[in-house]
Amino acid sequence: MNAISATRRTIRREWTAFGVLLIISVGLMGVSGTHTALQLQSAVNSAVSPVETVLTDVTNSLGTYWSALTQIDHLSTENERLRQENLTLQEELDRMGAISKLNDDWSKVTAAAQGVPYLTTPVQVIVRSISDVTQRTLVINKGTKDGLAKGQVVIDAGGALVGRITVVNATVSTVLLISDPSAVVIGKEAKTGATGTVIGTVGGALQLKYVDVASTLTIGDPVVTAGESLPGTGDTSPFPPGLLIGTITQVNSARNQVVQSATIDPIAHLEDATYLLVILDYTGGFGPPIVTCGTAPSVAPATPTPRPSATPKNSATPAITPAPAPTCVPAATLPPLILPSATPTAKPTAKPKATPTPANGGY
Repeated sequence: MNAISATRRTIRREWTAFGVLLIISVGLMGVSGTHTALQLQSAVNSAVSPVETVLTDVTNSLGTYWSALTQIDHLSTENERLRQENLTLQEELDRMGAISKLNDDWSKVTAAAQGVPYLTTPVQVIVRSISDVTQRTLVINKGTKDGLAKGQVVIDAGGALVGRITVVNATVSTVLLISDPSAVVIGKEAKTGATGTVIGTVGGALQLKYVDVASTLTIGDPVVTAGESLPGTGDTSPFPPGLLIGTITQVNSARNQVVQSATIDPIAHLEDATYLLVILDYTGGFGPPIVTCGTAPSVAPATPTPRPSATPKNSATPAITPAPAPTCVPAATLPPLILPSATPTAKPTAKPKATPTPANGGY
């Protein structure tokens, strides 16, 4: 009962308030067009206008600030994207130098292959060992499957001597550089023909040693491979003649010495070469002994013959093929083999001369 009464009272209050508001609205509509109402409206607008302006400015400032925050976040994201693109482009730009060098090296080595008077194949260096602790070698990306063999000569794009192949596998090979102390090449001064032994040093420079003191060595002159054969033998030079080794940078000679030496700066880029050429159709090295006609060949020491063991009747005894006899060459056709004397013979009116004995391992 009380709830029903409360509900009725609430309804009456709502209708009363609605009626009052309706009467006020009708009254204001009636007086809105009067001069007094217009003045009152103008006064209210003048009073409220500063507040409205302040609220508008605050709202606009808040909107501008929010827009700026959104723009800053967008710009930060865009800046990070551009920074990553810039890093990527910089890395590509850094690689362009190396790629350009590879292309240039490849172009040079393929062009050089056309001008070399030998059959060659281009190879790429994949491993370098140029320290002074181990042998100075290069590993190239071809091997026996590509026709490479031990002892083949390696040159660079300019035709300068790099070294020789010492180890060959199926797909890779090892090249011993001429700058290694164990490498030996017989070199010749290109202008005067002075011949000596080119040996590598620990620091990578080359030394031309055992040059006759009567020969002329000039700083700046080139040194090439001599490519000489040893007279009276079947041995040919492991290196073709005329391959450029380097230029003379220093000449070392002393009084009362029968030989002189020189320091050579190698022409080939031994430490930073990328592409090289391997000569395939040149063969050199130690050949079979040559026996002159009319000279009895040396007799090998007697080897005890084992007693034949009992063999079943039906078993076959393998035939023994005799070793081929050495080649007989008339002595008149062989060049004389002149060996230097250990001690030069002094003459009262002439300076003693002696031909130095080259080191073993190359010609």
